Amino acid sequence: VEAKGHEVWGCDIYKKVLENIRNKYLPYREEGCQELLDQSSINLCEDGSGLVKNCDIIFVPIQTPHDPKFEGVTMLTQERADFDYTWLRDGMEDLNTAMYQEQKYPIIVIISTVLPGTIEREILPVLNPQVRLCYNPFFIAMGTTIHDFNHPEFILFGTEDEGAAEILQEFYSTIHDAPFYRTTIKNAELIKVAYNTFIGMKIVYANTMMEICEKTGADVDSIIDGLSLATDRLISPKYLRGGMGDG
Repeated sequence: VEAKGHEVWGCDIYKKVLENIRNKYLPYREEGCQELLDQSSINLCEDGSGLVKNCDIIFVPIQTPHDPKFEGVTMLTQERADFDYTWLRDGMEDLNTAMYQEQKYPIIVIISTVLPGTIEREILPVLNPQVRLCYNPFFIAMGTTIHDFNHPEFILFGTEDEGAAEILQEFYSTIHDAPFYRTTIKNAELIKVAYNTFIGMKIVYANTMMEICEKTGADVDSIIDGLSLATDRLISPKYLRGGMGDG
């Protein structure tokens, strides 16, 4: 975003994160990220007030972790569980307080993954009516975050605030030319989860084909190569490879 000419502010409650950014130190591998960090002149603050004072748009990427037993290795039981929204809710409460104190209401854009109905149930009750809230989940993967952000298939944007949608559409037009799909917050919540689920389904399907090939003596790569040519009715060949499971 900064590379496209926008002034960027960042905030984190953990001082170590801010220290790493100031020192241009990236404690993990992410292709293209270190180069951008080296060139960055990002502004940093330690609380929401700094963001509210200086920003017109605030993106909220606070984690929404699942229970450790749903890590993808442990055998699933019949029990189902939602994500943990404790940190997201607390962060939104802090932002809400900062906006009230500053009497300034930037557009707030949640990008965290949540289940359908979460924002209405967990987030809206802790916000002032003046808050301009939107939901804009990203379709990115660790290791290709920079590429995925700069070259998305589309921008999924949920809001009931038409003015906010127009501002964000104009903002994204300065970064790339991906389609901007506007809908309601509830619809956007479900589209994001359905997208992730569809990818998981493709991985499971490919791995099932791999098991069949092992039993029949067929070659899974040849099978998938053949199926991948059917880009009309079978959509795209991405994530359609036998290999490690998803989770």
